Amino acid sequence: MALKHIYIARHGYRMNWLPPPHPPNPTGIDSDPPLAPHGVDQAKELAEYIASLPHNQQPQFILSSPFYRCVETGEPISKALDIPIVLERGVGEWYKVGRGVIPEPANYDALSKFFSHLSNADEWDRDKTVGVVPSLTGETETDIFARCKFFWSKFFSVFESKYPHIENILIITHAATKIALGMSLMGFNDVFEYLDKDETVLRAGACSLDKYQKVGETWELKMNGNCEFLSQGEEMNWDFHSGFEAGSDEDIKARRLAAEREKQANQDMQVRR
Repeated sequence: MALKHIYIARHGYRMNWLPPPHPPNPTGIDSDPPLAPHGVDQAKELAEYIASLPHNQQPQFILSSPFYRCVETGEPISKALDIPIVLERGVGEWYKVGRGVIPEPANYDALSKFFSHLSNADEWDRDKTVGVVPSLTGETETDIFARCKFFWSKFFSVFESKYPHIENILIITHAATKIALGMSLMGFNDVFEYLDKDETVLRAGACSLDKYQKVGETWELKMNGNCEFLSQGEEMNWDFHSGFEAGSDEDIKARRLAAEREKQANQDMQVRR
């Protein structure tokens, strides 16, 4: 057998997206916040949705970026499906070149103190099994696309050799990586391309879910940024056209300014009426 379905989810709503003060990061690693309480609720809703899928379409294996928020998003899914989570550096966060701090995520030993359904390096080494690691000097948009394309080129042969009986997997990652993984999987040339003449893009809201199905020798998008299972719908959608790192302080500031401008415009409209 070979892989038939690949699900790719973004982590839930982050603690640092709330107004400060913020608690210390559990791992002590820079830019490695936990989920906000709302994000924890989103992760539970995602888990309920995935567990409700027909059995032959449910993920049988979970790979997660090693950053805390991704593993925390995967924990309720892991419990619901009774399968462990493995860590994979190749689907880690995107950090721009020139960023002040580019963090290296925690390993199994550190994260196992927080998460009971984590696997181990003997089962799947986060650095070596596939062997794709994001640059610690940062990446351009071209670089992250190339990283994800390279990841797929190595992943399939490694995975299908180790787990020939598994047909469906779930990858839990970050907005930028979710998009780059999808675009490279479908055979596009970069992260800025549109999916069709209507200028459709891959959506990447918090805890959103994509689904890809193998059709012949290609992968087709069957679910784009699905948030139907989230009680508050799509939130914090992001794409590369924004110019900011997803969820960064700059991103949050830009969103707040846009919301304030919209609020002021609505108030001005009410006054004119």
